[in-house]
Amino acid sequence: MFLRIILRMGSRFSRSLALAKESFGVLRTNPVLMWFPVVSALMTLVLTASFCIPAFFALRGQDLEHVNPAVKYPLMFGFYFISYFVVIFFNAGLVTCAHQSLMGGKPTFSDGIANAVKHLPAILGWTVIASTVGMLLQLVSERSGAIGKIIVSLLGAGWNIVTFFVVPVIAVENGSPVAAVKKSTSMLKSTWGENLIGGVGLGFVIGLLMLLPLIPIIAGIAVLISTNSPVLLIIAGIVSVLYWILLATISASLQGIYRTALYVYATTGQTPSVFNESSIREAFAPKPPSKVIGYFRK
Repeated sequence: MFLRIILRMGSRFSRSLALAKESFGVLRTNPVLMWFPVVSALMTLVLTASFCIPAFFALRGQDLEHVNPAVKYPLMFGFYFISYFVVIFFNAGLVTCAHQSLMGGKPTFSDGIANAVKHLPAILGWTVIASTVGMLLQLVSERSGAIGKIIVSLLGAGWNIVTFFVVPVIAVENGSPVAAVKKSTSMLKSTWGENLIGGVGLGFVIGLLMLLPLIPIIAGIAVLISTNSPVLLIIAGIVSVLYWILLATISASLQGIYRTALYVYATTGQTPSVFNESSIREAFAPKPPSKVIGYFRK
């Protein structure tokens, strides 16, 4: 049993590493793709601050639990809408450029932004749907016990899966939000069928890379304890934060590239030349039986 688990983990790691390498190959030849998560993150910070700071002073430090629901819920929805819109808009730009890259083109950042603006009505419509679902799931989760939170997590995971291709359908095919959800679900079922319950493993490698800065941080803590000098810990902390920011940017870019590659495969039946066919075909691998209730990762 233990050997089987080790072999399964080894297989998953090798597959995830291959996905990361293949996606990074596209990113290396088209570094412009990294600008979308960078600008998205900056815009999210600015818009969140411009929304939350006035809301804070308007509420005068009141606990949200005691705020009038007629004020609280519209504010919450406004925050969700802004956050979702920024992410979806720049994801549409990223998918546009990733799709052009996989088709042999050399897109620019402005190409992605122009296409996202072109599909702004559909993006706004999808933002309304996605932010509404996200807010409702969050509200239900906050009012649920442990079992309820697990159920809500599973529902959220299912929603993330069936809407996996919504942004590519909107950005590439000019689909409406509702039609995009239907097509996304249909594409996933017809292409991966019963294997749909699994998850994309690219995040597995990224998760491991996220742990690397813990080594210098631990070393810095050890030096602090033994010499009472925080210099190494401060340096390690600064370098680690910069490393995590860079890795998060690369990770978001790779996820966008891989999602677009899956979209190309699902719509054409052809694997993009830079990807291995087995990597695409096994993107949604069947989940092994387990006595522990897990959760899906977006």
